[in-house]
Amino acid sequence: MGQTIRASLPGYNVLTEANIYRYSLYADSDNVLIKEFARGAGTLALNSTVSINHNLGYIPFYLVFGQVDTGKYRSTNWFSLFSGVWRVRANTTDLIITNKFSASFTGYKYYIFYDQIV
Repeated sequence: MGQTIRASLPGYNVLTEANIYRYSLYADSDNVLIKEFARGAGTLALNSTVSINHNLGYIPFYLVFGQVDTGKYRSTNWFSLFSGVWRVRANTTDLIITNKFSASFTGYKYYIFYDQIV
């Protein structure tokens, strides 16, 4: 028997659930599923902040990409004390994105997953 890692969505029993779509993480020898909660894109003026409500009740795994040039995006899942960056953080209800990078390149893309990271 192979190894497996499974994390069910809230309200489902990981030991008995048969439906793969009721897992936030389902991994075995030939399958990995990380369940996506939401995705989106937008623009954000320099020195502005947007809060995207997820209301999951915990801090979820997320990915955010900030525009750094025409058609080019960079991962922003870190916090810097220096100016000139996209800043991202999450709490139990919101994903918060701040543009401290540019007035010219204001685009961002985000992905929020069901996986709890804290």
